[in-house]
Formats: sequence, structure tokens, C-alpha cells
Amino acid sequence: MGMNTILVGMTIGLLLLASPVAASDYTLGIFGNANEDETINMQDVTYTELIILEYRDRTDLADAKYDGKINMQDVTQIELVILGKEKELTIVDHDGYAVTVNKPVKRVIPDHITSLVAMRVLDAEDMIVGIDTAVEEWMGANFLQDLTELPSIGKYSNPDYEAILNLNPDVYFSYRAVYGPGGKETLRKKLPGITVIETGYYIPYNPENFTMDIRKLGYILDRRDQAEEYIDWYNGYMDMIKERTAGLSEDEKPRVYTEFLQSYYCSGGFEPSDLAGGINICAGMAPGYITVDPEWVIDQNPDVILRKTFARPSAYETDNPSGLIAEREEILNRPELANVAAVKEGRVYLWHMYTCGLFPNEIIAIVYNAKWLHPDLFEDLDPQAVHQEYLDRFSPLDFNVKEHGVFVYPPPEES
Repeated sequence: MGMNTILVGMTIGLLLLASPVAASDYTLGIFGNANEDETINMQDVTYTELIILEYRDRTDLADAKYDGKINMQDVTQIELVILGKEKELTIVDHDGYAVTVNKPVKRVIPDHITSLVAMRVLDAEDMIVGIDTAVEEWMGANFLQDLTELPSIGKYSNPDYEAILNLNPDVYFSYRAVYGPGGKETLRKKLPGITVIETGYYIPYNPENFTMDIRKLGYILDRRDQAEEYIDWYNGYMDMIKERTAGLSEDEKPRVYTEFLQSYYCSGGFEPSDLAGGINICAGMAPGYITVDPEWVIDQNPDVILRKTFARPSAYETDNPSGLIAEREEILNRPELANVAAVKEGRVYLWHMYTCGLFPNEIIAIVYNAKWLHPDLFEDLDPQAVHQEYLDRFSPLDFNVKEHGVFVYPPPEES
């Protein structure tokens, strides 16, 4: 066999191994993901080699070393990432900018409950060296356990920079929803030498973004196996809900109005009801939250009214549902809503946002939504059992949600 034949055979083999970019539903934003699919594996090594040989077009993420060049150093870097032995990792943050993280990451400050809970889900709680005061305020000691003993770094919207610097974290996860695009530049100036990663997670939310965010955290924190376990668990319930609601006609989907924090304040973006077989009547009105006129809600005549509550004490800190009962009664007793279908039929439900409605546990809210919107379709679904499974498998809490806590109202057995 001649050398040319061998080279042709090798090239054909490489071409067959390399996955086309279009084959993936989303892109894992890590430099080294050369074929821009959902993970980093040997196909990315092959794809990068084909780029070097000019058999494939260059992709931005093929620049694994993030030095503006694509060469064999990138191939080596990708191989190190696959083995989990990379000395640095460059990711795409939620603003779309590249951030290089020195590895391994050992000391982390998450300045918001979303990042803290995500680290707990990935069994990376031992990396946390400082805690935001708002987390304890909203979640309580029953939820945080030993984390309450950690030093305070102030409130995420107004952090104590000196305290953060004294804790010497490798990574500071900042909450994009507060700081906004470009906010991390201020943080970087205030926190020299600390890698600032801006997080957004569910903004905008969809199941693919959820998977991408958890997987990316798994790479950053060297908790890839834990990330995949959680993704499989989460998507198992999500796929079941999507499968059962897929055949519903528009007429079979209840029209849903969801309030947040205050009266007639709703979201034009994602709501759990969107994935639970409902129609969000506020969808598309604004990219975020918007105040609507009560008359408009009346005209829409929603079949179900939902309320995302931040009632305190935390859902883990009380067994008394009086706070949620009062919120529900306020909605049911609004004179202007007396003839709205949801009020007439008593289909008004509340869930505690921080404990079961934020990344990475929004699947709990989605499951409750599915049960409320389609009780017959999900007759065999027990949201409390799903919630309990989440705690038993992905948190250190010894907590029975059927016996303690007030996470939703009315509870499923009374709905």
C-alpha cells in the first residue's frame, strides 16, 4: 500500500470521526469544544487536527489555548481537558466574553443562592469559603447548615470587597441579574487577582441552557461526573413532562397568569408553566417582568393563577403555612378578579421561589406546575416525592418535605 493511499485513508477516517457542528442542539461554551457540540471529547481532537490540515473551517472554540492560533498546542490542551488535567480552562461567560480559570479551583465565593446551590448539587460545597448575607436571610440555617459558620462577604448587590480579598478565593461567581452586562469589569477592578465569572443560569431559561450551565460548572469545578448525574436526573423528569404534554392542543392548555413579588407584576419571558403544558398569558409582552393592568388580566380570563412568593421565614424554617395562605387569600378576595375563571374555580397556587424555583432546582417548580395544570395527565406524579428525591440525592439535608417546611400552597393533596 502506497503512502498516499495511507494518508487518504487516515483523512477519510478523521472526517468520519469529526461531528458536524449542526448535529448539536446547543454549544458548550468552553474553548476546546472545537466542533461546537454539547461536550468535549476525542471528536474535538479530531476536529482540531482537521482544521490544522485545512479540511475543516476554523471554529472559535477550537482555539483551546485561547491564544489566537490553532495548532498542535490546542490539540494537547483538548486532550488535557478530556483527562481533567488541564492547568487552565477558558470559558464563555454569560456576557459572551472569554474568562480563563486557573485549575484546579479550590476556593470559591458564590455571591448568590443559585451558584451556592449549584455547587452543593455538584458536591463542591467544601470549596465555598465565604457566604452572602442575603442567602442566610432568605434560606435560613436549616438549609445552609455548616455554611452559616463561613465568613460573610456582604450582600451580593453590595459586596464587601475587602472581606472577599481577605478570603483569597480562586473564583468569584457574580450574579449577572444584579450587576448586568459589564458589571464584572467593576468587580475585576475591585478584586484584582481573583477570577470573576458572571453567571446568569436561567436567563434566558430553557432545558438546553440548564444542561449547558450545569455541565460548564462541572468542568470548572472538576465535578463532571456529578454534573452528568444531575443532568440525567433533571432531564428524566423534564422529558417525561414534555412527552405527556406534547400532544395537547392549544385548547387543552390552560391559560396561566403568574405573579411575582407584587400584584399584577408578571413575566413576559420564561415561566415553569410554559414547560408544564400551560399558556403564559404574559408571554412576549417584555423580555423580563412587566406590570399589567388588572382589566387586561380580567379580559384574558386565566384558568389558573400562580404566584411566586418570597415569603419569610424560609420554606425550610417553618411548618406554618399562614404566610402563603394570606397571599393566596389576597388574590382570591380581589373584587376585580371575582369572575375570573381561576378564582371562581379556586385554581390559585403559590410556590416559594428561592427554595424550589431557581436554578438549579427549577425542575421542582416545573413538576408542581405540571400537577396543578394537568392533574389528570399527571395523576401518578408526586411533586413532593420529586422534591424529596432531589434533597436525598443532591444535598446534605436530612429533611422530610412531607412532614416539614412550606414550599407550596395549597399542598398537592389539597389541590
